[in-house]
Amino acid sequence: MDNLDILGVGNALVDETFYIEEDLVRKTNLNFNQFKQISYSEQKKIKSLIGNQAPEIVCGGSTTNSLVAASNFGSKCGHICQLGRDSLGNLYEDNLKENNIEVINSLRLDEINTGRCLVLISPNSERTMGTYLGASENLQFNKDFLVALEKSQILFSEGYQFTSNQNYDVFLQIIKMANHEIDFALSLSDPNVVNIFKDRFLEVLKIKHARYLFCNKDEAIALAGENFKNELPKYAQNFVVTDGANESFIFENGHSSNIKAFKVNAVDSNGAGDIFAGSCLHAIVSGEDFHESCKFGNYASSKIVQERSPRLSQEGYVKLKESYLEL
Repeated sequence: MDNLDILGVGNALVDETFYIEEDLVRKTNLNFNQFKQISYSEQKKIKSLIGNQAPEIVCGGSTTNSLVAASNFGSKCGHICQLGRDSLGNLYEDNLKENNIEVINSLRLDEINTGRCLVLISPNSERTMGTYLGASENLQFNKDFLVALEKSQILFSEGYQFTSNQNYDVFLQIIKMANHEIDFALSLSDPNVVNIFKDRFLEVLKIKHARYLFCNKDEAIALAGENFKNELPKYAQNFVVTDGANESFIFENGHSSNIKAFKVNAVDSNGAGDIFAGSCLHAIVSGEDFHESCKFGNYASSKIVQERSPRLSQEGYVKLKESYLEL
């Protein structure tokens, strides 16, 4: 196994994205503009409401999207995730390899399908998600994880990883065995997830203080309250709080600053936080400080919200990086 810049631990989900009216979203049992974990049968009911619209299919998952960005920018990345032994699992693993991401866990589950996420995008670019975690919430511990930890600079994960008892238990094993030299980066993912599983977030951050924390304002409030600017330093040495089209708040080694958002015509917010984190981590391993790294993340997220996809093409990432360097 080669040395890695970033080792990700996250859910492996195949995204099926539909562009629909807000009224239709309200007819489902989902939480508007948020994430909700549902069963495979509930997904089928929602798809029946949508009708014959063909979805856009992308290999997703928050950590995966971040790793794809970082890898295509030039970072060496590995991924710990769980797949089923099915066609979607084959599609997912092939996609990781196409993006030069090393698959750390080669074990497949026979009895559980690969996870799937229904992403419903309304006209104002709000993102509502109904997720069947499937195999992805049944992560099996593997000694290869420890080998990867020893060879990695940053361990990165997502809040969604804490919604499954099995995944959370395995993640606790991973983070407890991580050496002191490896930096820990965490994306809070979703305010509803933080509210429900707050004790798990606090336990993880007690075991290993985050070197880098990524969140939006709602997620920051869910974890640390309205006074999050003063409270989040208890959990992270460096953190960024994004706020949509408003300025992002940056905290780096005891000092705070702000970054203005780019004014763009957003059509789809899906993947904005993921590419922000992946771009920022790439810049960090390339030698930039946290503030400068967040500026790159901010720029990248302004580009992805103008696309109807949580990812760019491989060529698209190269062009994004080139255009940023020309600013």
